[in-house]
Amino acid sequence: MPPEQREKFLQNNERFQGLPPEQKQKIRDNLSKYDQLSPNAKKNIDSNAAALEKMSPEQRDNLRKNVLPQLRNMPADRRQEISQRLKSLNGLSDAERNQKLNDPNFYQGLSPQEHDLTRQLGEYKLTPGSGGGGR
Repeated sequence: MPPEQREKFLQNNERFQGLPPEQKQKIRDNLSKYDQLSPNAKKNIDSNAAALEKMSPEQRDNLRKNVLPQLRNMPADRRQEISQRLKSLNGLSDAERNQKLNDPNFYQGLSPQEHDLTRQLGEYKLTPGSGGGGR
């Protein structure tokens, strides 16, 4: 949605209008940042948002309370390693994705914690560092 159209939508949205001014500004700032992203980064964010929508409340809760905090506490190079492996799943059918997620070679070189996080994120169809889970 173009920024002008989005602003008109926000002005007419009761839920948005009921938010405190700081929260409204944060939403506008985030939308502005989104507008500046590359098409590929936008695609990743949109894909993660769609995956989050399909999750059960329990899965979202697990992601928020367990998976993302562990991922955030990892060194950047390890997060990048997980991200690269998950990106290799993009474009695969569900059967191909599951086959890869069940292949021990896919996890070669990862610690047990990294293995578990990669598997969970892969099953959730999320790619870290592209906006997934920041909600």
